Amino acid sequence: MIKLLIVEDELITRRGLMRHVPWKKIGVDAVETAENADEAFGICARWQPDIVLSDIKMRGMDGIEMCRQLRSLLPDCQIIFVSSYSYKEYLKAAIELGAIQYVEKPVVLEELIGAVEKGIERIAQIKKQKALQDSYTESMDFLKREALFSLLSTPEDVKKLECQLRRSGLWDSGDTRMRIGIVKLAGTVDDTGEFVRFYREKLQIFMAEEQFYCNMDFHDNRTLILLATGTKSMLDRDGELIRALCVLAMESKGEYRHFLAVGAMVEEPGKLYASYQSACQSAGCLSYKGFASFAFCGEAPADRYFEVEKDQEEAFVGALSRREKEEAIRILEQIYAQLITEKAALNSSVKNMYFLLYSHIQQLEKELLTGEGRERRESGRFWDNAQTLEELHTFVAARAMEAIEAREREGTGGNAVIFQVIEVMKQRYSDKSLCIKDLADAVYLTPSYLSGLFKRRTGTTINQYLTNMRIDQAKKLLRDNSLKLYHVADLVGYEDAAYFARIFKAQTGMTPSEYKENKNL
Repeated sequence: MIKLLIVEDELITRRGLMRHVPWKKIGVDAVETAENADEAFGICARWQPDIVLSDIKMRGMDGIEMCRQLRSLLPDCQIIFVSSYSYKEYLKAAIELGAIQYVEKPVVLEELIGAVEKGIERIAQIKKQKALQDSYTESMDFLKREALFSLLSTPEDVKKLECQLRRSGLWDSGDTRMRIGIVKLAGTVDDTGEFVRFYREKLQIFMAEEQFYCNMDFHDNRTLILLATGTKSMLDRDGELIRALCVLAMESKGEYRHFLAVGAMVEEPGKLYASYQSACQSAGCLSYKGFASFAFCGEAPADRYFEVEKDQEEAFVGALSRREKEEAIRILEQIYAQLITEKAALNSSVKNMYFLLYSHIQQLEKELLTGEGRERRESGRFWDNAQTLEELHTFVAARAMEAIEAREREGTGGNAVIFQVIEVMKQRYSDKSLCIKDLADAVYLTPSYLSGLFKRRTGTTINQYLTNMRIDQAKKLLRDNSLKLYHVADLVGYEDAAYFARIFKAQTGMTPSEYKENKNL
């Protein structure tokens, strides 16, 4: 779509250009007009025209200065000047601005149409060049990505791999060394391109003036693969580039907090897969080292079977039942410290250990009715995504504290809460909309927690207790002969008199009418 803006301070000329030039026929899809430079700037910022057809001599800012300023906003915009004056200064300025043509007034229609068509042709050329450049950039990016990830498997043809790396600019023969690195992020990254830009900028700061090459791309939205290339001294364990990568990991925080695993240094592309394998092995150290740290090739976690000792499990269950927060946390800290000391891998046995401890907490929560529905949500979310022992320990310790504190609240304030709820029932039993949620809100508890607490303390449910209260009040009201059955039902919170009669009979063994006849009851 080609858009053209006419900037002309004479109304007659603007209207004449709009009326007499066959814009659609010559390839212009939309035309707007402006009376002066200020109005033109507003339209250009909003509309971004492809061609500006401007008078030179205008009130306020002239067309030359206006187009000079527009160049920074719209560098590819094509300019055509129209003027009654043919001063050399104007012609020179038009040439400097790269104007398509300088058309003198009175305008010859064929000359103006030729200038516009020339502008349209130039726009097409610019778009074609940009498309080719974008295609080349995308091809190079794709080639680099393909070359990088081809390193993550055993090469079938080393020569082909070397050729691919050279073509993508990732490697050249000579005194070049290479290392694969793996960056594990604490959370998922939605905009991977933004993280790569951030990572490169930070790395450049640490490297100062040193020249380095580090290609990188995301394997998934939590894992970045690095290919570092350089001299042996730069890629040594104490080399400038490797030190910078390690410092960047240690200083990471917030949403970009990460762990770095460094693979072995190799001399030729055919050995890069071995570097990647060693980096994968080192990446397992994340389990006990945690984020904001790093591991080198040769470091690996203890990937063996772990389980909670029976006496530790029993002691933990006892601490939960006795509401001993400090003791429960001490046992969890002891288990966590043991795993860290033994450099435990985060394998299924370790996750099962913590899930066993968590199941005891859940049991306590079920007794309190505070953990309803939590198991399903957290099992599918947390246990699958945890990457470190610290995360497992922190999660289970926090849940243990919550469960014990809930039990303490029940023990110290349970009776007071029940008395408060009963008082609310006495005041609102005639309210037909009264429900368990209203009662729970009145005492700042969840409905499920209040229901469980009420049943344990009174031996009956909230609904049954409220029904008993309403029927007791109905008995008193039925002794008044002036009240009809539907009046009584309404006064004790029942909208349907027939339903009230059924409830009354179920509770007392007789209908409201029978009860009325036996007032002495």
